Amino acid sequence: MNWRRLYATTQIWLVVCLASAFGAGCWAFIAAGICRITFNLGDNQAMLLVFFPLFIILLLIFIKHLPKPLRKAGMLSDAPEKFGPWFKQDSKP
Repeated sequence: MNWRRLYATTQIWLVVCLASAFGAGCWAFIAAGICRITFNLGDNQAMLLVFFPLFIILLLIFIKHLPKPLRKAGMLSDAPEKFGPWFKQDSKP
């Protein structure tokens, strides 16, 4: 594996994992807040019983399904040549 492909793979995994963690955290936080208000749970109970399990489940689901929408949005690239001018090959005569 050359360093360009390693950079591309690292970029893809970093973007997917960060976007998944952010999305799962937001949805789990909202669900924990709704459950806390609805069922009169304390802060610790809402976090332990609702937030953490839902966060782990959503994180795994988002990691599995999020790369396709991110590619359509243009946030992920397949080819390392698309990452910037420092990856362009020098043409030798």
